Amino acid sequence: MKKVAVSCFMILSLIQADVWAFTAEIAAEKSPKEIIDAYVKAVGGLDKINGIKNMMIVMEANLQGMTLEISSTSDQENKRLMQQTAMNGNVVQKTVVKNGKGYIYAMGEKQELREDQLDAVNAQIFVFPEIQYEKLGYTLTAGDIQNIDGEEAYTLNIVTPKGIETTEYYSTRSGLKLRTSTEQAGDISYANYEEVDGIMIPTKMTISNAMLPMPIEATMVTVKFNEILDNSLFE
Repeated sequence: MKKVAVSCFMILSLIQADVWAFTAEIAAEKSPKEIIDAYVKAVGGLDKINGIKNMMIVMEANLQGMTLEISSTSDQENKRLMQQTAMNGNVVQKTVVKNGKGYIYAMGEKQELREDQLDAVNAQIFVFPEIQYEKLGYTLTAGDIQNIDGEEAYTLNIVTPKGIETTEYYSTRSGLKLRTSTEQAGDISYANYEEVDGIMIPTKMTISNAMLPMPIEATMVTVKFNEILDNSLFE
């Protein structure tokens, strides 16, 4: 009887393994469009996204006892972008894109963005750039399922027209984006999604790259949609 029980257990284990392998194989076959469509549905739907003209978001983090304020304004209606990092109230870095050009301010110096730098940030003009990838001429391919922070995720490989490569990971369960990885910026992980005006927004981001002594965990302070934007933001 004991041998029979062991044999049954082994057979069931093999069947279960086959089922998991079969499920993973099906999930891995999801196309880039299907991955993005699932994400769009998860964050609130295409109608909600199309109703967004701009977004302002402010996040805070602590780095070795100093307070970092990370703010970003995406004005897709007027094709403008502003990203800023302040440390203890002092601006240490600012990036502005408008009229097809841009600059970065860092360490007291202002430099015009090169074409490859513009290529890397242009998509961020859009609040949800994922639905613009094909229009922007990006090449998209689906990769293998990966484990991201204990959750299975679809892999989406992205290459811009200038050859900048980005990898994004989307939950196989919820469809939400879990991480973005680039050689230049490192990893940005997204967690604790909450609904704001009918849109799912990650309220926690963890930033990891070689230039940081340790990962930075940023928490959302405010997020606003469709605000009247002061032009001085983009100066």
